[in-house]
Amino acid sequence: MATDKETLRLENLFGAMSLALVDKMEKAFADETGFGPSAIAAVIQIGSEPGLTIETLRRMIALSHSATVRLVDQLVASDLVLRAGVVEGDKRARSLQLTEAGQVLFNKSLAARRAVIERAFKGLKPEETEQLGRLVEKLLPALVDIGDDQDVVCRVCDQGVCDQDRCPIAFMS
Repeated sequence: MATDKETLRLENLFGAMSLALVDKMEKAFADETGFGPSAIAAVIQIGSEPGLTIETLRRMIALSHSATVRLVDQLVASDLVLRAGVVEGDKRARSLQLTEAGQVLFNKSLAARRAVIERAFKGLKPEETEQLGRLVEKLLPALVDIGDDQDVVCRVCDQGVCDQDRCPIAFMS
């Protein structure tokens, strides 16, 4: 099937926009918090689901086990994360929770993310925003593989505003 020039141009623009969003979010995270994308993803995931284990966190932020342990060690040393109680069924695993400072970083990170996205949406009319929402709900599942990839895509999502009943990724399994 031949792809016309306008479709190729749109695909190119979509790719550029996607990278611009990621770049702007990572810069906003660094500027607002002083932390890199993996640390912010970890804080957002732990803040969204207190009690995660290192193994679960590892899958969500797509790092190796050893890299996740080092990252959690850094977050603990920075007084952002606590290794809390033993996880039922595994006496070696500890649940991860944010400290008060970690909760502040969590909120600051989500605000930085929101500001980048609001900047991107600023030029859209309300009806265009609604149309974009419907299109994204169709496009996103095509970019996500079933399994751990589903969690990785949402690693810096604001779970507090996510409508799980309409999540296009949640229904992929």
